[in-house]
Amino acid sequence: MRTVLPALAAVASALTAPLFLGPYGHYLLCMAAIYAMVALSLGLLLGLGGQISIGHAGFWAVGAYGSAILVQKLALPFLLSLLASGLLAGLVGLLVALPALRVRGHYLAIATLGFSLVIVHILYEWDGLTGGRQGMFVSRPSLFGHELGSDFQAYYLILAVLALFVWIVVNLRRSLGGLSLSALRLSDVAAQSCGVNRAGATLFVFALSAAITGVSGAFYGAILGQLSTDSFTLVVSLSFLTMAIVGGLNSVVGALLGGIFLAYAPEVLRAFEQWQMFIYGALLVAFMHFLPDGLASLPRRLARIGRRGDA
Repeated sequence: MRTVLPALAAVASALTAPLFLGPYGHYLLCMAAIYAMVALSLGLLLGLGGQISIGHAGFWAVGAYGSAILVQKLALPFLLSLLASGLLAGLVGLLVALPALRVRGHYLAIATLGFSLVIVHILYEWDGLTGGRQGMFVSRPSLFGHELGSDFQAYYLILAVLALFVWIVVNLRRSLGGLSLSALRLSDVAAQSCGVNRAGATLFVFALSAAITGVSGAFYGAILGQLSTDSFTLVVSLSFLTMAIVGGLNSVVGALLGGIFLAYAPEVLRAFEQWQMFIYGALLVAFMHFLPDGLASLPRRLARIGRRGDA
């Protein structure tokens, strides 16, 4: 009951929030749900799998441009392009995972960063397909041939896909595969001695994380209406990491809170202009020091402090 009631309250809030907001509020809700998908994927990769990546903007770009090209150039229905963009990003994730079988830690981080830079450079130079320097326009998302002309309508489609990913991630964490990934994160040697296939688990978690990020990228392009390589820089990858850490890497709730943080923080910090990156960095350091499990752990921390005070 302690978990069911908060979950029902969160679902009710997510469903009714657009009713009390205007068009720009609907846009921010769409972006929060899109970012939450990326936070979910990073929670899988870092929080569950123990594999670091600072190149998730590359997977985001693959999904965004892949879906846009399929819709704009090949006239594929948007829902099919979503599936295709996820599969494409997942395949790319498998390729990026290959270095993870040999290197770890900051070496793996550098490898994923290199991948992201290569992807962005290819998209920037491929004028005929991606629009290159000018970028490309993207059609609004559609559902069974009906264009979702407003962000109010698009939000509920994004929310439905986010709910599907939440269900997948929650069940994965409870499954034998999730336990295997947790064991590998704690000790490779111990996990493999118990029969865990490190190579298979690493490839799987990278591919799934990339696929979720790719679908998020497809939604991002459709909501924004245009794509440019400026949206997929190193700063974006670092913002994703900040979002995941601030929300909490080890919980689904943390991913949702991280998505809200990344969508609304620029609005709150808009007045600070050139100080924004400094504030982001300071927040990241503060959370890692005082709240390492992110915002998702705040109620538990407050309850613990309350118990100490009563004692």
